[in-house]
Amino acid sequence: MIKQNLHDYLLDLDPVPEELKNGLKRNQLIQYIDAQISTNHHSHKVLILTAGMISDRIYFVQKGVVRGFINDEKGKEKTIFLWDDHSIMTDVDSFVNQIPSDIYIEVMANSTLTSISYQQLNCIFDNFPYTKIFLNHLSAYNKNYSHKSFYNFARPSAWERYQELLTRYINVEQKVSKEIIASFLEVTPQYLSKMIKENR
Repeated sequence: MIKQNLHDYLLDLDPVPEELKNGLKRNQLIQYIDAQISTNHHSHKVLILTAGMISDRIYFVQKGVVRGFINDEKGKEKTIFLWDDHSIMTDVDSFVNQIPSDIYIEVMANSTLTSISYQQLNCIFDNFPYTKIFLNHLSAYNKNYSHKSFYNFARPSAWERYQELLTRYINVEQKVSKEIIASFLEVTPQYLSKMIKENR
């Protein structure tokens, strides 16, 4: 089921705590979470995390695209994460362990994000202890948006990875540059253009 907001992720716990089976307690949790959430619209590209910073917020992408990238040994940007509509997003290791991040996170233009801080999330855990198991699912959620998820124990061709990208990320070509797509697919922009032309 597509998650419509941040609290959907916090409620999607497995196993389902007994407290969430109680309608009243479930609504109390939803109201508490919603009171903590802030919303920001970004009309231009912006970096919200840089390498060396500690990730102190967890985000829900209401609309748009966000990418996570690193700089390789040559100083060239390499996109390793793409998050789109209805995804949950942060540098998980940095956020959970409150250590400096290794990645940069860049929000694409015309994207809307909701977010909650590390401190606010811990307040939720303090008031609703059964929600702490959410952290057990966070890494799994994030892996779905990693470039590595396109391999799945096989070695698909670049064209197959490109087709999978178009299936997963609707209209992605209209939202990010060809250079970002090529980087995510681990090919050069020139090879990507050639591959598209040859398979039309």
